[in-house]
Amino acid sequence: MSSIGESLFNANCALCHGRKGDLGMSGAKDLTKSVMAREEMIAIVTKGRNGMMPYEKTLKPEEIEAVVDHARTLRTKP
Repeated sequence: MSSIGESLFNANCALCHGRKGDLGMSGAKDLTKSVMAREEMIAIVTKGRNGMMPYEKTLKPEEIEAVVDHARTLRTKP
């Protein structure tokens, strides 16, 4: 069973990041290697960065947090 964060990630982020976070399409960062803090990730998803669009008008703040929380589960252990 998927979480709301996973569902939103798959609907909005997987095209570039991939469902596992490592696709790298259109310059998307490899989320499996991310070391960013949760707050920084929330800011990037909210406001966008480089080629990534902002989601502040598409997703509610709690949905952005859910997406980020899911994205953080994609990190691989060192």
